[in-house]
Amino acid sequence: MIRKVTNRTARKVPRALLETFLLFVALASVGVSTLHGQSPQASCSDKQQAAATPAATPSPATQQTTQPQGPAMVWVNTDTRVYHKQGTRWYGKTKHGKYMLEADAIKAGYKPAK
Repeated sequence: MIRKVTNRTARKVPRALLETFLLFVALASVGVSTLHGQSPQASCSDKQQAAATPAATPSPATQQTTQPQGPAMVWVNTDTRVYHKQGTRWYGKTKHGKYMLEADAIKAGYKPAK
């Protein structure tokens, strides 16, 4: 016996769940293209050209997170405008920041961490 599915008996997906899923898919596609250093609208030919070209210089994000050598270097948290000295808890570990000379950090208006 085959039972006919009607609107009353069909399982409906809540609209909020569907919208959340679609948002997740959209963000995931943007995130994947961002990881590869491309805009979300990059065409296939752009991707092939980028793959064929060797990366001569590291990306700006890589340049900021590689730790430079020197005792005068501090980690500047760009969100809180506070800098951390080497050997402290948050040195090089905050989500947004960059390495900088302590004198340059003071000139730029950053304050030392307490």
